[in-house]
Amino acid sequence: MPQLILEYVLEGHQRGYNFTSSTKGFSDDILKAIWRSAMPRGQGWGSYEGARSLKCFMLEGGGVALSDVTVTDQRDESGRSGIRRAVIDVLSVSASIDYLERRFRNYPQSVQAQAEKKLSVGLRARLMDKSMPRPNKTPQIILSHSYATPADWEVVEAMIVKLALSPVMTMLRWGKVIPFTTLALDYREESRLVVLPEDRAQRIDNFPVVRV
Repeated sequence: MPQLILEYVLEGHQRGYNFTSSTKGFSDDILKAIWRSAMPRGQGWGSYEGARSLKCFMLEGGGVALSDVTVTDQRDESGRSGIRRAVIDVLSVSASIDYLERRFRNYPQSVQAQAEKKLSVGLRARLMDKSMPRPNKTPQIILSHSYATPADWEVVEAMIVKLALSPVMTMLRWGKVIPFTTLALDYREESRLVVLPEDRAQRIDNFPVVRV
């Protein structure tokens, strides 16, 4: 299927976030699901201009959506910053795995090496402990890392892509594809695997957070 683009529209009668690419071939249910989940959660994106976030989530019928989100320098009609743009691929399970493998290979060698180092045996053990299912709750792994620059966060993104390709055992219960978000500002209503900037994660007092 062709890519979908979801971005902020300043002109016309439907101002706000809209699909600006053709939606031909996509059902209304799929479009609604992508609309709800394509953007990472949280407020205050104006402080993260240039940042990127990759989201991976399942769709009804077994498809996988991969949403590549950029925080643009655009301003809305009130002058507010933090406007995001999402480019979404809708793929089969096998094609989504190929996508992630290709994405990891395309990171600079230095980024790949740093991501591999962060995803150490020790970190895997901590993830096993923190991600144990809890009664009547959906298991979720929340990671945190200090945010400096978009380039610095690329290592975190690469680490999550690698973890999604080779998940720890308890994550395998989530299905063939690991739902993840490589950068969000709030963990609520987010992917089962999500990374927050350290200052955002410090506000969480009711859920374990793994610092990476």
